[in-house]
Amino acid sequence: MKIILIVFASFLIAACAAEPEDEFSLNTIHSTNSEITSLQKGSGFDTEILHIKPTAENQSIVVWQGDDATQWTQSRYLVCEIWHGNDFSAIINLEFFRNENAAATIITQSGDEAGQANERPRQATKIGVLPYLKTRVIFPLEYLDGQNVFMERFPRQLKGTMQGRRLKPDDISKVALRFAPLQEPHFMPEFELADVYLTNELPEPFPDPENPVVDNLGQWTAKDWPGKTTSEEELKNLLIAQLAGASASSFPENWSKYGGWKEKRFNATRFFRTHHDGNRWWLVDPDGYAFVSVGVDCIRNQSSGTISGQEDLFEWLPPKDNEVFKDAYSGRGDKVLVDFYRSNLMKVFGDKWLESWEAITTSQIREFRLNTIANWSDIEYARKSNLPYVLPLSDFPSTQVTLFRDFPDVFSDEYAANAKTFASQLNDFKGDPYLIGYFLRNEPLWAFGAHDIAFEMFATDRPSVSKEQFTDWISGRYTDIQSFNDAWKLDIENFKELSEMVIEEYPSEIAKEDFWQFSEVLVKKYVDVPCDEVEKVDPDHLNLGMRYAWISSDLLYKAGDRFDVYSINGYGNPGPPETAEIARISGKPVMIGEFHFGATDRGLPATGIQGALTQEERGNAYRYYLEQGLARPELIGIHYFQWLDQPILGRFDGENYNIGFMDICNRPYKKLTEAATKSHSVIYEVASGQAAPFEYKIERIPSIYY
Repeated sequence: MKIILIVFASFLIAACAAEPEDEFSLNTIHSTNSEITSLQKGSGFDTEILHIKPTAENQSIVVWQGDDATQWTQSRYLVCEIWHGNDFSAIINLEFFRNENAAATIITQSGDEAGQANERPRQATKIGVLPYLKTRVIFPLEYLDGQNVFMERFPRQLKGTMQGRRLKPDDISKVALRFAPLQEPHFMPEFELADVYLTNELPEPFPDPENPVVDNLGQWTAKDWPGKTTSEEELKNLLIAQLAGASASSFPENWSKYGGWKEKRFNATRFFRTHHDGNRWWLVDPDGYAFVSVGVDCIRNQSSGTISGQEDLFEWLPPKDNEVFKDAYSGRGDKVLVDFYRSNLMKVFGDKWLESWEAITTSQIREFRLNTIANWSDIEYARKSNLPYVLPLSDFPSTQVTLFRDFPDVFSDEYAANAKTFASQLNDFKGDPYLIGYFLRNEPLWAFGAHDIAFEMFATDRPSVSKEQFTDWISGRYTDIQSFNDAWKLDIENFKELSEMVIEEYPSEIAKEDFWQFSEVLVKKYVDVPCDEVEKVDPDHLNLGMRYAWISSDLLYKAGDRFDVYSINGYGNPGPPETAEIARISGKPVMIGEFHFGATDRGLPATGIQGALTQEERGNAYRYYLEQGLARPELIGIHYFQWLDQPILGRFDGENYNIGFMDICNRPYKKLTEAATKSHSVIYEVASGQAAPFEYKIERIPSIYY
């Protein structure tokens, strides 16, 4: 059953209150947001719609506002029916406000400049929407609890990410839709809104589109572009030529067999290590040569995307009962995924597709002067490639009870036991000289924002060993319960009573300070326990840290001394984010595990976390970022995300970014790869100060990512 929203602004409360509660009026939305909306016949919808044309001064519309939030507590989903005819994906921001007078939550996200903060409401969710496709944007209201960063995928809509603090549905006072990207003259979008409603049931899908969205090679049908593969015959000619041209190309003469620099040598230890020569940090390869790591993430033979619930959007799908195409399908949870990158290789090479891919890819890696197979890559392939590589450890230790998002109960015996199991996977890699080191994990969700873990632990009545540890810790900080009550502005009889409390707001400023100090204790324990175990199993390879998404708070520095290298994923523009401060505080060299630039001038409508106008500008952006980064004395490695473009309908979570070195047909983006090869050829001259880094800065554009 739908519960229709009544949309009104504060100055229309009395008038709207007279409307029947089960009616929804586009007129009301228009009157509330008349500056950027109009009522007209739809282009994507065959009904009257609300046409929305955002401006630089106003990019949002209010879709609900009021004092009585009863309908929000009685519903499960908010649904917005949207279509747009822009050549680029839309970013639909769902913004939930607790009340108009409350201070806004300040949220920073990956890709923001250091010190930059964007004002947001209590909860903000952004969701990607494809062009030229009617889409029901579905938001489950259970996500308002703040425990998730990434949303479940629904058919047609793309990735959804959330930022902000817990919000009870009955505390909602206003809901707005904000639209992006917008920048004159390149991105001037318009949108159609056909309906907004609350419901307890998932809505039925829209009817099949008149034309498929994805062609038989996995390409977008709504657009043509230079380099689009026009037929299976063209695909065959491309891939066969790549295989025929694949050679056992080698590194430059002044590079070692590992890709190190023969002009600078230190003591050899048979494994990669770090070294500071008095001027800068270096990695040192197993033969003792100075090394800086340049690599690409996700070098693997797959680029799969979800088809479940949206099979009608494809012109062709590989036949599941065909032996040649059996490995084009995979699963993730209850979703079915299909891989057009693989099916294209299978169409040309049949059952020899894998060995053909390996030969082509190894040749391309050396041709592009890459010396590292970076994170998320095919480890089996990496181990036989005779190229240095990094290892992402899997299944970081967790516990049945979590304190906040994915932060485990770190003082529990369960966490300690799981850390031993976690470390055991390194047994398979002991003694491998080509392994630079391992990442403990990637982008922990508790670190998406400056969250106070100890405080969040008390936001529910869930018991935990860590909560008991906090009670013992806090009782040792105060001479008696009365001094504690005075400091915290509470009135409890003993500290055990504290462990049973649910605390939704800081009782006092002193309480806030105490919580934060114990959060430091928690994070140190979080890092120490698994680090103890991996060091026991494999003391030879480098501990490369946790690849934090960004430095969201000082908590991320706690126990950083346990890492050999401090790693972050650094989506900066034009250059890497601040790293000197990281090196100064941690005392360690820094590695950037991810960065990228994408454009919308080819076959995908989203740029990723940082954007460029064209493929040539992608190449210029790559050169500036890499060379400016390696000119810094603390940076010893920079890895690009990723080897392949993402699928047009999105990977498992909905990302569909033009961020690859290669497209879905394995055609290199030449402007990017040629620029990257130039930079890779001078990495040691730039790192040593013998050559100046590339200086050209691209025009900055809005990033299209979700």
